[in-house]
Formats: sequence, structure tokens, C-alpha cells
Amino acid sequence: MIARILISIVLVLSFMGNNVQTADGEEGNSLAPQSTEARGEKRVLAVAVKFPDAQPGKSLEEIKKRITVSLNAYVTDQSYGQTSIKADFRGWVMLPDSLAEYKLSPYNFKVDRNKVRKLVEDTMSSLEKEVDFSNYDQMVIVPGVTTTPGQGYGMICYCANPGMLSGVSKRYIPKYETLKSKGGKEFRGGVIVAAENAHLGMFAHDYIHTLGGIQDGKRLAP
Repeated sequence: MIARILISIVLVLSFMGNNVQTADGEEGNSLAPQSTEARGEKRVLAVAVKFPDAQPGKSLEEIKKRITVSLNAYVTDQSYGQTSIKADFRGWVMLPDSLAEYKLSPYNFKVDRNKVRKLVEDTMSSLEKEVDFSNYDQMVIVPGVTTTPGQGYGMICYCANPGMLSGVSKRYIPKYETLKSKGGKEFRGGVIVAAENAHLGMFAHDYIHTLGGIQDGKRLAP
């Protein structure tokens, strides 16, 4: 319940607009900057991927519903209708290498960002002949393997861009990294990765990280 309330507060702040106003209606700096980038219909490329040596535990229909129905309903509700998700769902997309080549540490500070990049770019490469990545605002990648900390894919849910792809350290400064398929197609939008068994709250938390954009080296929707 507390997590839901906090996410709701963050979403409300994200949709308020860049201009900050004081109680008497004049512009001021009594509040932190708020983003206008979160508003509107967001075009999301949602991709369920699987590994040659691991079997998914969830059906494509379950995963599709989680994103196209449940996540969209949550974001629409919490933004008071100011934002919605239009998802283009693809799957199963087979990745070229075994699970071990993509598996992450469950600890943020030990995550190998090269493996994060590999997952996203291998997914893009598998779709580059049929997808124009410039048509999308964000990407959601769902590894098809049941995951708990250190098991399966290793990390249940995280924001890759802006996030893990920038590296996580004490000097961490979030930024949007440019991702490229083998054929040279690029994507620079928000990316989250959520294992097939991640619950809706996890999807929502990390998706919200992609909504607000960045200002002065900080994500506006924490």
C-alpha cells in the first residue's frame, strides 16, 4: 500500500508541468522541477524474449496482458488520464546466446552493464528487419524465464535507459545511452527489463523511471 501511494505521488508530480508556481499563482521555486514529457500517449515496443537453453514459465498471452492491459490501466489511472500506453507487443523473440551470457547480478552495484546492453541490442537485432525503432518512445523487454534474486535471469526488474546502461556507482549520472542493432538501427528512448514473473508494481515502478526525462543530471520521475 505504501509503495502504491508513493508511486502515485511521483506520477502526479510528473504530470504537473515544467513551470513551477507558488501558492499565489506566481512562478517560483518552491517545488522541484516537474516534467511535461510524461504526458500523452506513449508508443511502447514490448518484446518477450527467450533463451535457447531456458523455457518460459508464463504464456505470451499472460505477458501481453500485463503490459497492454494492466500496465496501461495503471498509468492511465494514476495520471488522471493524462498519459496512456499504446503497446506494440512482439514475441517470442529468440536470443542468439545462452542465458548465462545475459544473466545479471541481483545487486545494482554489481550489474554488468555490458550484459544489459547485449540483451537490448540483441533484441533489437532480432527485430531490425521488421521494426522501425524511431516509431517508439520506450521499450519493454521481458526475459522469458522465472526469476528470483540470483536465479533465472538474475534480476527481476530494472530500468536500463536511463539507468543501468549508464553504470551504477556513487558518481552515477543518469543519461540516455544510444543503442544500436547489428544493422545500425538506433534507439535512444527509455528501456526497462522485467522478468516474466515480475508483478505489476515492479513494471510500473521501472516504467515510471522512463517517463519524466532528465534535467541537471537527475531523473525527474524517481
